[in-house]
Amino acid sequence: MREGCWIRSTGDWHWITTEHASWILKPENGRLLGLPEEIQSKISTIPWDFNGPGREAILHLAMGEGLIRMRGHGASVTFEYTLPMAAVIHSVSIFMGQNCGLLTWCKFNNLRNGQSLGIFYQDLCEAIAKETLSDLLARV
Repeated sequence: MREGCWIRSTGDWHWITTEHASWILKPENGRLLGLPEEIQSKISTIPWDFNGPGREAILHLAMGEGLIRMRGHGASVTFEYTLPMAAVIHSVSIFMGQNCGLLTWCKFNNLRNGQSLGIFYQDLCEAIAKETLSDLLARV
């Protein structure tokens, strides 16, 4: 799996070639993701500082517009977002179907409320198929 991408709440995604915040600083990349010009303008004025407050502000602005950050870590993937978890799982389902194996460990982190879920892709698929995803998410 490639290292990272931005996923839109619509399900479309774009692979990134650098770190998420530095990639989205470029207006042409923000436009690819459908960011409104006013948000892209705000993002473009924030100084990028690796693991600093600037980077965090950039990521939160992007995610506040419905973007989902995905990072691959070998046999696992992490999704970070500020949307409701059920909506994110729906949004990333096509991505996971095309890029995850059944034993891929999928980590979902809601940066707005601290909710977190770790689950194997095959178990997530089973919960969706059996319509027990809402029960699973109620326990998170």
